[in-house]
Amino acid sequence: MASNVYFADLRAKTPQKNTINKVQNLFDAAGFAELLKANALTAIKVHFGEFGNDGYISPVFVRQVVEKVRAAGAKPFLTDTNTFYSGSRHNAVDHLITAIEHGFAFSGTHSYNYFIRTEESGSLRGLYRTEAFQIREDRMRDSCSGFDACSVPF
Repeated sequence: MASNVYFADLRAKTPQKNTINKVQNLFDAAGFAELLKANALTAIKVHFGEFGNDGYISPVFVRQVVEKVRAAGAKPFLTDTNTFYSGSRHNAVDHLITAIEHGFAFSGTHSYNYFIRTEESGSLRGLYRTEAFQIREDRMRDSCSGFDACSVPF
């Protein structure tokens, strides 16, 4: 069975059709709210970006998803994985500083950050108690749509 693909042109042609509204509409069109349970811990996977680059989704757009998850009765939090190569996401302290400098602080996203270290196998052991998992990728990874999202109840 083919999957549905949702797309929104990110150009704001009118004040009513701005990018913030389009992100909210994509969340609704995909039916994510129906997948979430009341009080479900919901991870929103975000690429916070590396120090010195701007290849990450705007925290303003991430906040729209956080608010939609919260409105559905779930408990959202942001997460990203540390890297094995040296850089600003190699350890939790530098990673958090980078996230905050890129606007991923509570004041910008209305959500807390949680970091996990993946094993070589790519397992996400730190999320074993999470009841739902939302994935948002940055525009650098999916240049067609600007971002990719899915929700998988565990």
